[in-house]
Amino acid sequence: MENENSIIWESFLAGDKEAFAHLYNLHVEALYRYGTKLCSDDNLVKDAIQEVFLDLYLKRQKNKTNPENLHWYLILALKRNLVKKIKRNRKLADEAECELIFEPEYSIEKAIIENEEEAELNRRVNDVLKNLPAKQKEALYLRYNESMEYPEIAQLLNISVESVRKQVYRALSSIRKQFGKQGLVLFLFGVR
Repeated sequence: MENENSIIWESFLAGDKEAFAHLYNLHVEALYRYGTKLCSDDNLVKDAIQEVFLDLYLKRQKNKTNPENLHWYLILALKRNLVKKIKRNRKLADEAECELIFEPEYSIEKAIIENEEEAELNRRVNDVLKNLPAKQKEALYLRYNESMEYPEIAQLLNISVESVRKQVYRALSSIRKQFGKQGLVLFLFGVR
């Protein structure tokens, strides 16, 4: 798989449009999911994703990204692009069309729960998640939904690795404190 990714990446760098389309198709859904967690304006997110990929293609000759880090690179580029667009929109209008508030919908919400006791626990876990600070929500999402490592999350959130670890630890502690291991297990295995 690593070898295949390297071949596709090299083809992309050489200008192969099929390799570019492959990279786009491989990453666009994850970028869209992440972007819609940051910004509620669907069109703004789609525009930002298109600009990220256009920039990637146009600057491919200068791009020093390692193909193994491409997912992280694209997420960081999307976040920066959205922040720039939101700031520009705020300057142009009194109220921004969307704010950079991380509100993920965890797949645990979509899980089929067979008995009422589990359904109630699910509701309570989601209530706890909604009340977590935005940085904790985003750190959890990146760690468990995007499978990012702590150093990658730290750079993306512009905080130290230790701060990321604390954010994730505090969020999981909040879940554990409210529900014990059962709620934590539901969260960890229900997140996609």
